[in-house]
Amino acid sequence: MDDGVKELGRAFLVTFIVLAVQLAGFYYSNSLALLGDTGHVFSDLLALGASLSAMMLALRAPSARRTFGFHRVEVFAALFNGILLVAMGMFIAYEAYGRLGTGYRINSIPMLVTSVIGLIGNLYVAYHLQHEENLNMRSAFMHAAGDALSSVGVIVGAVLILVTGLPVIDIVVSGLISIIILFSAFTILRGSLSILLESAPYEASEDKIRKSVGSVDGVKGVHDVHVWRTCSELTFAMMHIETDNVELADTREMADEIGEKLKEEMGISHTTIQFEPEGCSCENRKMCKVMVHKRKGHKH
Repeated sequence: MDDGVKELGRAFLVTFIVLAVQLAGFYYSNSLALLGDTGHVFSDLLALGASLSAMMLALRAPSARRTFGFHRVEVFAALFNGILLVAMGMFIAYEAYGRLGTGYRINSIPMLVTSVIGLIGNLYVAYHLQHEENLNMRSAFMHAAGDALSSVGVIVGAVLILVTGLPVIDIVVSGLISIIILFSAFTILRGSLSILLESAPYEASEDKIRKSVGSVDGVKGVHDVHVWRTCSELTFAMMHIETDNVELADTREMADEIGEKLKEEMGISHTTIQFEPEGCSCENRKMCKVMVHKRKGHKH
């Protein structure tokens, strides 16, 4: 996590420099495509700041009241990032539509130079964040990768405008950039909302867990399975397991084996298990001979 904070800190600094350069480039070029790329970079700066703050909060130890700590803050930061991208994508598309048929002029040289500098900065950020699994780090990577694609589009547009003198190319590139931004937003929003809704990860679905746990020796049934994530890096599972009448120490060993198996196969961080005698599951109380015996015992 500490390394992640350092990487995000460097990404924040590089992105700030790129933003300053591209603002100057937009001022001198009047390019909407460059404005779109600059707006995307600005949203990246806000997103990186939110992600950095969230990750620093997540480093705080859990308390008696917040037993999971502040890990979920990263999910809210990612959600904010996604909403910000949607707003930016729609704004660029609206501006591109508004410039149709207006006959505005583009200074392609500043547009080209600025977009090349932006591409270098975005590639640097994307390269250093590409292998991270944390949702905020992946969110930052998606921002940087989207910016890099946007910069490539602006570079191509600037070259074409320089050769042909047609400013409409700037509008076309702007539209493509807005699509890239909205696609990035969809990916980030889907991941963050999935965690906030406590959906099971695709790699750790209920069916997969039932099948995996059912293959362990001594397990006779698996039910009441629940899987959720507090953040992108922590997955939890709880379940009821039917087994033969065994000693308490044996169930401890079985629980350890199941926990290790689910961690290796599906990346589940922590597993909580309630053991029940075979045929006496909480779903089938009326047929449980042990429960009947207990009721008869109370009558005596």
